[in-house]
Amino acid sequence: MRITAFGKTDRGRRRPNNEDDLAVVDLTEGRIVPDHSAEHLQVGEKGVLLAVCDGVGGRRAGEVASGLALEVLSGEMESLSPTCPKRDLFRAAVEKVNARVWEQARSDSAQEGMATTLTAAVVCHSRAIFAHVGDSRAYVLRGERIRQITRDQSFVQSLVEAGAIREEETAQSPYRNVILQAIGRKKSVEVPLDAVEVSAGDVLLLCTDRLSDKVRAEEMAERLAAPDLREVVEAGLTSCDGPTAAKPYRSAVATQGWKPGSPVGVPSASCDLF
Repeated sequence: MRITAFGKTDRGRRRPNNEDDLAVVDLTEGRIVPDHSAEHLQVGEKGVLLAVCDGVGGRRAGEVASGLALEVLSGEMESLSPTCPKRDLFRAAVEKVNARVWEQARSDSAQEGMATTLTAAVVCHSRAIFAHVGDSRAYVLRGERIRQITRDQSFVQSLVEAGAIREEETAQSPYRNVILQAIGRKKSVEVPLDAVEVSAGDVLLLCTDRLSDKVRAEEMAERLAAPDLREVVEAGLTSCDGPTAAKPYRSAVATQGWKPGSPVGVPSASCDLF
């Protein structure tokens, strides 16, 4: 299988630094894809890593947390196995990421309290495995139906599941930005894993709450159905950023791939908006 990847990050209009980050990594070749962009990248025996982070902490610490998390995750995933990473190894890699960010925050007073969300996927042998900490999300679009793969680790999600509020009320909740877990917040972290078999025509979407809070899943499905995924990332998805956005940061990375002999693309996408 080959993929074509496109990525974009933009600090926005309101702050001088950018606390979000993203990565596209060819694990087989052991290299970060330059500019998050590659045409017809061969997915090798170890797969391709897609990941997005939403850093928090202020005084540039959120920027440090998200960048450090991706750096450590890339290194850990490259060294895990000569073949597609197993679920337990993927979880162990994210746990090491958490420990590294936590240690860094404790060693530098200027970075005390820094943390980041992390949503990552390894695409390998027509299968995608997801690791998830925080409230960034992963979706799969199959045909016209989009389905959320991950569960938000947030206070409002716990209220929805308890029946205290309805899903449509979460956007107005004063607790909508309270997350229950983040990379680096505590010494240890629980890492839920999910997996999907990638079929011809499927689209995988990873995003932060800057996208999921502003664009309904049905609208995401309509945008991702467009034939030019680069255009979706550069224009369609970024259009969700508006004057009411709580954060100015914006970034996106998308990949699209094809199985040999398949007349239909097997696109997968990793996108985040801040």
